[in-house]
Amino acid sequence: KLVRFHEILLNESCSSADGSPKKSSPFKLGGRKALGEVSESKENNPEISQGTQKIRQPGEESPDTHESRTSFVDTSTAEDAEKPVYSSSSNVILMNLLEEWEEPELTSSGKSVATVKDLVNFRKAVSYMDDKYPFSHAFGLANTRELTISSAQTVYDRLMLAAGDDDQVLSFSTLAVLATAPDGTLIDGRIKPLIRLLRPDRQGKLTKLDFVKSIDEVYKQQRLLRASISSSNRIDNAFEKIVNCFFYFFLAIIGFTILGWANVWTVFLSFNTFFLGFSFLFGAAASNYFEGLLLIFVRRPYDIGDRIATSNPKSDTNPDGSSTWYVDNVTLFTTTVRFATTNEVATYSNGSIAQLRILNANRSPKGIVSVLIKFGLETPFNKVTVFRAAVENFIKARPREWIALSGFRATSVEADFGYVEYKIIAQHREKWQNVGAILQSKADLSSFILEVTKKLDMKYESPPMPVNLSAAGSLNIRGLFADEGSVEPKSGIQNINVSADDLQDVADLFEVRKSL
Repeated sequence: KLVRFHEILLNESCSSADGSPKKSSPFKLGGRKALGEVSESKENNPEISQGTQKIRQPGEESPDTHESRTSFVDTSTAEDAEKPVYSSSSNVILMNLLEEWEEPELTSSGKSVATVKDLVNFRKAVSYMDDKYPFSHAFGLANTRELTISSAQTVYDRLMLAAGDDDQVLSFSTLAVLATAPDGTLIDGRIKPLIRLLRPDRQGKLTKLDFVKSIDEVYKQQRLLRASISSSNRIDNAFEKIVNCFFYFFLAIIGFTILGWANVWTVFLSFNTFFLGFSFLFGAAASNYFEGLLLIFVRRPYDIGDRIATSNPKSDTNPDGSSTWYVDNVTLFTTTVRFATTNEVATYSNGSIAQLRILNANRSPKGIVSVLIKFGLETPFNKVTVFRAAVENFIKARPREWIALSGFRATSVEADFGYVEYKIIAQHREKWQNVGAILQSKADLSSFILEVTKKLDMKYESPPMPVNLSAAGSLNIRGLFADEGSVEPKSGIQNINVSADDLQDVADLFEVRKSL
């Protein structure tokens, strides 16, 4: 067995001397075989089943990609050189093999200058938010949350009547008319925001609950934006008063100087000694106040309604999330926050949090959660493959909760304790601003993982630890917990007659949350 293990490692890490491709191990699923590399024949590499999807071994040809298969070795001459053609399925495979990466947001380098037209449009948009019909008169009253929900239900019922479908669920094609050009084609700049807002299921259906929740989310964002604009208006007015005080003070001195009242400077200099004595008393407070002004006017790390968390910038944050506070009010001097767990209200001075790390959950990207699971060393790899397929199917069946399974990898191999630790990483649809929905989805995923490990008989049980009651001498652990004729451990290679689709009954135990 050790010799065979050594050969597998050599086949994975070394190439042959004549430059031929590496030999593929039967334990490595995916990877190079998706690129069409030439390897051993099909007779020497049996098929491996991953759920209901059959994974081909190197050298095996797919029946549905026979015509579009592309070789990465250029054997054509200059006369008959042809451009390789890549199918859409090959692109999907390659994208799945690449690591996750988010496009950076590109901002304009030039300074934007607001015109008079922009100011008029802004004031008009704010007036719409203060109106009783912010979503138009056809939608109905929406100046409160209760009226918005009632109007949304009425609109949904009218859309169902207009669609004339016998089904009790609205089809997204009815709403797609909003993103259709006069020639019948879909406008890309409209259909994507519409899908991102309503999030229909994979069959293109939209329930009344999903529709109302989407409208309610827009209403809440609108009210938070209106509160932020109102808070910014108060801050600007307070700052304007401070600037006016300095302006009129220096204007008065310049006016007295022009009028020939030279003794004004004498009086002003006589107060310097008085101001100097108080500078030692208020110096630290003035510095703290100035740092608070820079925090509010320059950094602007939060708005009203955001979830924030403060921590020491020299220490790492908690990977499982931080305790957050809601921002209720912001002034030039203080920030009023409310603890998200207990609704306790607290007040920070802006200068005191200027030196801290401020985490903003509303400005953070989509939430990423991780779940740790342990498997015994005797668990065969094909069982782990079926387990991963079941978890991936569970996530794909809930598109309104999860974006994708971001990672599934072994993080620790503890031979002494007899387990291999895997980390399952998934990306949620919601930001950490809506932490309740993320935690609920994580709880469902963890419970599903537990049920699958029970059904596949993959549950890890830690071995009992011996207790040495003697003061000296060595302890024979094997003699305490096992006899010479004890049953040998299970072999690492077993035949698994179960697929990911067979675990659908376990997935049905968990509710598919349409919207969060």
